Amino acid sequence: MYRLPSLAGEDGRPVRQQVRLLRIYVGTTTFLYLYGVTFTVLPIRPGLTLANPTGGIIAIVLGVLALSYLAVDPRTLVPAIAAAIAANPIVMAFHISMVAEYVCLIASMFLAMYLRAFHSPRRAWVLIAILTAATVAAVAIAPAPKVGFITYLIIGVAIVGAAESFGLVMRALVEAACTDPMTGLLNRAGWEIATAELMARRRSEAGTVTVVVLDIDNLKHLNDTYGHDAGDQRITEYAKVWRRAAPTRAILARLGGDEFAACIAAQGPEVADDFLAKVRVQTPGVSFGAATAPSVNAVLAQLLSRADAALYASRGRPLREDSQPPPVVGD
Repeated sequence: MYRLPSLAGEDGRPVRQQVRLLRIYVGTTTFLYLYGVTFTVLPIRPGLTLANPTGGIIAIVLGVLALSYLAVDPRTLVPAIAAAIAANPIVMAFHISMVAEYVCLIASMFLAMYLRAFHSPRRAWVLIAILTAATVAAVAIAPAPKVGFITYLIIGVAIVGAAESFGLVMRALVEAACTDPMTGLLNRAGWEIATAELMARRRSEAGTVTVVVLDIDNLKHLNDTYGHDAGDQRITEYAKVWRRAAPTRAILARLGGDEFAACIAAQGPEVADDFLAKVRVQTPGVSFGAATAPSVNAVLAQLLSRADAALYASRGRPLREDSQPPPVVGD
């Protein structure tokens, strides 16, 4: 099934926390670069060996430009992220002390954590690879004395290890917050994130997007007659069947109570039709509605509204009077 690829917001736009954390990172590092340049040009005590402040000055300029850009257009973070990736290696390229190099390495580690947390795994690792390569190259050309290959190994392991360890923690927290604990499907928050990413990715591709809304009939009657355990069992069993029946990369979520939704992107509507055919056969006593639109102009909110209207139009069945809950077909 579909896994959350990132923490991007609606239509792939960055969420507020993503912008705020990038501002904090750029603002903090720019201040530290300014501090370093100031006390390089104006040492706090005589006799200190002066370093070359050129890298720090360039990094300050990049930081100011990045913060200015984020203030004007926070919807696109690429220029600010590029400036953040470039700034720290530029500083490190002019250091004359390995102690200073290892201190600056912390900034690259924090940036790698940020990239891993707020981007899809593939994009994150491309950016982290660029950051790691730039940092290693900067240390290689810096006048600071190195201890052979081990120096570069330490830098690479530190950046990649920080990104992956923090990324795993963030992914676990996000998936817990976006997952329905009873069924293991996405919840409403997960649905919003996953469908936004899917719609942004499919916007330029040929094909269709289908939204299906599913509702388990007479669940209240089942709860009142057999207890809530019976209702919970019905929900979890049907969710398992739908998970198996859904096509690869389909988004399946429990929006609340007995209401579920699926978002299926494919070359044509027949993939969604096949899913609905399995729903009819394998999970009796379910009402559903569907809406389809071409990928290039599909609007999720409209599709969800149309599917919901189709669901209500399909209802009107009498209350079940059988003495036992209907079995789940397909196990």
